[in-house]
Amino acid sequence: MKIVIILPTYNERINISKLIPLLEEEIFPRIKNHNIHILVVDDNSPDGTAEEVNVFKHKWKNISLLTGKKKGLGAAYVKGIHYAMDKMNAEAVMEFDADFQHDPKDIPNLINALDNGADYVIGSRYIPGGKIPKEWGIHRKFISRIGGLFAQIVFWRWDIHDLTSGFKLTKTSYLKKVDLEHLFSYYYAYKLHILHDILKLGAKVKEVPIVFYERREGSSKITGKDLFDSFFVVLRLRFNDSKRFIKFMIVGGTGFIVQLIVQEGSIRTGLMSLLAVGLVKPAAELGLSHNVKILADALGAGLGAEAAILSNFFFNNYWTFKDTGQVKDRLPFIQRLLSFNFTSFDSIIIQFGAVGIAEMLIGQRLIFFGLEAPVRIIILFPTIILLVIPMNYFIYNKLIWKTHRLKKEPNLI
Repeated sequence: MKIVIILPTYNERINISKLIPLLEEEIFPRIKNHNIHILVVDDNSPDGTAEEVNVFKHKWKNISLLTGKKKGLGAAYVKGIHYAMDKMNAEAVMEFDADFQHDPKDIPNLINALDNGADYVIGSRYIPGGKIPKEWGIHRKFISRIGGLFAQIVFWRWDIHDLTSGFKLTKTSYLKKVDLEHLFSYYYAYKLHILHDILKLGAKVKEVPIVFYERREGSSKITGKDLFDSFFVVLRLRFNDSKRFIKFMIVGGTGFIVQLIVQEGSIRTGLMSLLAVGLVKPAAELGLSHNVKILADALGAGLGAEAAILSNFFFNNYWTFKDTGQVKDRLPFIQRLLSFNFTSFDSIIIQFGAVGIAEMLIGQRLIFFGLEAPVRIIILFPTIILLVIPMNYFIYNKLIWKTHRLKKEPNLI
């Protein structure tokens, strides 16, 4: 099989001068039964990266070079993919960064997965054996994970653990079916669009553990804009696939506003403190906090969650899942409301527990991105995004409005 390894570069002369000899002399000789080529896509680097590649072209004949204006990482890869397929007749292409954050020693492992039947191989940092840089602080680790977790939730693909990996090997038989000219982003989020389309084509996906390193030379080109770009691309793709899910997210956002109003209103008026005073003794006997303020905040979070549940029911019933008319004919309104509330009760427990535990561990207030804010509010964001929304979307589709297709099957009624 002819495999083309695409190396996008911009001011990577020092790195490329070390990487290409390493690939040619140590890595490629270990790969049998494949014809491996290197395609460097350089964005007119002013540091002489292209000139360095041209020197290597005279020594090794399996190296090609494309140059052009700097238009973003995704644009460089797309240009390289087109060239590899159209001019080099590649049967598979590998996306590989030239800055040594990807370990060249992992290349044979991805190729081996392809040999064993995979169509799309992902070098994964988040499966057993995979690692991220030890030098990363908690903020960088958070940024790295939140984009991938968000994509997992929105795409509902829990079988893939590293959706934002930039180290991939793909059969061109699938890439030829992807509309590379109309991706929603040509920066870092390009990979999410291609992944999404490859999965829709039914490609067999395999994750291989990789060790992801800090850059050896130069500085990272990732910015906060790239994170928001990824969020935008994921949501837009999901919107195209499922307008119902977007409605569900909008309803969830409305419910969150209702939750904050009820939660903060009940806490700030002292209502929850009065309730907490009466419950502090039995709470302590159950092993819960005997701190009245913490218990009041946790109770407020639970009450707010209940208000959000009621709000979500009405909006989901009359808007998000309005096509489930025949379910409405079979179940009285009050029965559906009680069923919805019962199946959503676990979200009250989760948020009550999350607020209580967080405040016992780190206190009631926290400095977050330079601003002091109540922990009871900060903790709701990851709790709702990572736990409540995925769980509830599953419950709503499988239990509450599970028979929405019956409208097309009247004989089952």
